[in-house]
Amino acid sequence: MAKQRLGKGLHALIPSDQVDGPSGGMQPHLNVDLIDPNPFQPRQLFGDEEMADLISSIDANGILQPITVRESENGRYQLVAGERRLRASKALGLEKVPAYILSVDSDVNMMEYALIENIQREDLNPVEQAEAFALLHGKYDLKQEEIAQQVGISRPAVANYLRILRLPSEIKTSLRNSEITMGHARALLGLPQPALIQSLWKKIVKNGMSVRQTEAAVHSLIEPKEEKSAKPAAKSKREPPKPAFINEVEVELLTLLSTKVRVKPKGDDTGAIEIFYYSQEDLERILDIIFGDQGKGKGE
Repeated sequence: MAKQRLGKGLHALIPSDQVDGPSGGMQPHLNVDLIDPNPFQPRQLFGDEEMADLISSIDANGILQPITVRESENGRYQLVAGERRLRASKALGLEKVPAYILSVDSDVNMMEYALIENIQREDLNPVEQAEAFALLHGKYDLKQEEIAQQVGISRPAVANYLRILRLPSEIKTSLRNSEITMGHARALLGLPQPALIQSLWKKIVKNGMSVRQTEAAVHSLIEPKEEKSAKPAAKSKREPPKPAFINEVEVELLTLLSTKVRVKPKGDDTGAIEIFYYSQEDLERILDIIFGDQGKGKGE
């Protein structure tokens, strides 16, 4: 059931007799003291301001969207989705909350359901999403294309999320706190050396660089060494500047592949595209993005 319906969202998993909403009175109201937290909750940050707003909203309007739980042992329940609503309810001293009760047999399904609910509500920062994908991939042996199908995004997008976990912890913290965006992180991953990544990240934060400015900076930092050490005789034969659209194509390809790309046009509307990689793993990552579903199994 999960593999057929997860991509449609958590709502598709809720029994039809529980979809009328709180006003329909179809959801049972459970004692909050009988609900245990979700050990697979992907969300780690709960902002004070966000929680204060939610508490005020629930105090004024009640819980408009029931939480989701699964049955546990000894008459207890385990939270699947809705941790902020449960925390806010406890803060208000509510004894009971409306809930959907799902039949969830495995821990991996618990993880998937919580992840989907948070993604659809845009409650997760990129690092939390990446860590959840890594858990599904590493602990539960789900392949990238399986994760992509379950959460409704592309396989290259899953690969890009997993790659940001390679960033230094300081930069991941910056991404968690929204000092930089996913676009900045992807661009930084195009740099081959940690020192370059750290240096450019500091400039991004200090100067408020845009993603486009970051991509341009990465582009200039990874120019091949042979170009910089060209002989004087070769420098005298400088190539004419590339058309603006060629430069734009290079930046777009750099953004997509997170690596150095050179477009070499010729005079007869032909040319070549040169893609740089810095390890066997990097090559396999790039091929995975280029081939997509056609390349399933090639690098696994």
